[in-house]
Amino acid sequence: MITKVSLSAAAVLLVAQAANAQQVFSGYDVIYDKFQFADWTLEANQDRITDNVWITRANLKGIFNIAQSAAYIGSGITGNSPLDTEWAFGNAVDYGSLTFTTWAVAGDGAPGANLVGQDMVVHLITDDMYFDIRLTNWGVGGGGGGRVRYERADIPAPATPALLGLGALICTRRRR
Repeated sequence: MITKVSLSAAAVLLVAQAANAQQVFSGYDVIYDKFQFADWTLEANQDRITDNVWITRANLKGIFNIAQSAAYIGSGITGNSPLDTEWAFGNAVDYGSLTFTTWAVAGDGAPGANLVGQDMVVHLITDDMYFDIRLTNWGVGGGGGGRVRYERADIPAPATPALLGLGALICTRRRR
């Protein structure tokens, strides 16, 4: 389940996207929460960030990108799930100076437990987006995947030509 806490920067970000600016999103405006035993194949239990990256967790192992794989790939520090992502410690505004790696390597082979409370940045490789993320809960034991909960920056939908035209019309009207 996804909850949007704030959309305060959405208008500014739409303008930045329209101008082909680097896509960097800061803050913790969205909460993703998948409960133990919840069906990870249902959209309600996936964080559909873009068309290319849908994060979820099955009953075993770590998080993965269900848009590109049916399950978590790998074990220990050899896992490369979630596919099409790379992870670093820090804040999205500093993405250029961060060292990115896989989720498993960042968590030293036990990413769920080792990453709770850490400020991190996720790079969506195909979409070339960077955003803040913080894992706040990682349930373990007993199967069912445990509960996984994180907070991340809001990534607004891309601006459509109609929406951009409406924005230009509003700006023109305000200037009169």
